[in-house]
Amino acid sequence: MSINLLILGLATTISPLFIIAAVVMMSESEKVRTSWAAAFGWIVSIGVSCAALVVLGGVVHDSGSAHRKHWWLGAIDVAIGLVVGFFALRELRRSRSTRPKDLPKWMNRVGTMSVITAFGLGLFLPANVLAYAAGSEIVQQHFHGAEKWVAVGLYAVIGSLLEFLPVLFLTTRPKSRERLLSIWHRWLDSHWQQVMVVLFGVVSAFLIVKGVIAILRS
Repeated sequence: MSINLLILGLATTISPLFIIAAVVMMSESEKVRTSWAAAFGWIVSIGVSCAALVVLGGVVHDSGSAHRKHWWLGAIDVAIGLVVGFFALRELRRSRSTRPKDLPKWMNRVGTMSVITAFGLGLFLPANVLAYAAGSEIVQQHFHGAEKWVAVGLYAVIGSLLEFLPVLFLTTRPKSRERLLSIWHRWLDSHWQQVMVVLFGVVSAFLIVKGVIAILRS
């Protein structure tokens, strides 16, 4: 497993939106299983998105229409980096606004979600863009046979650590759950935008530099 793939996995799992959603779910509902459903939706989403890019890379490679070093994958990294950079700038602008920094409107409904709806929420939280970048990295590493699917699985697991571990911890600590959730909820409510700006900014710079290097080497 490459260091770049490890970085992308860690960047994926440090998603403030998912962590906030899980905390809100468990703060406002006794249905802890909704947080589990959202976590499973998350790992399925990033795993499928990563695998899709790996399959696409294999098709293009087998067609003989791409250079050996896949310059086009570098271009994908740059494009994804620019998209993530846009999100970083948008959140930076919003964080500097004098208006109250409320959570996204859909967050107001997560406490009453059903298990199925929570699973769907996990599928569509915006981590897929990093999953595509992870798939691009796997193709660029030229893994063969089962190696590339093991890499996809490892990325999905690493990219879901902070989605599953807090939920598991709170599930096994019912007596202290209310106090811990209250602390986490207050902190996330105050700092979620700053976390997103830093995360998106670092990931954007990483992907753009990585993509430019891949293009120049092709």
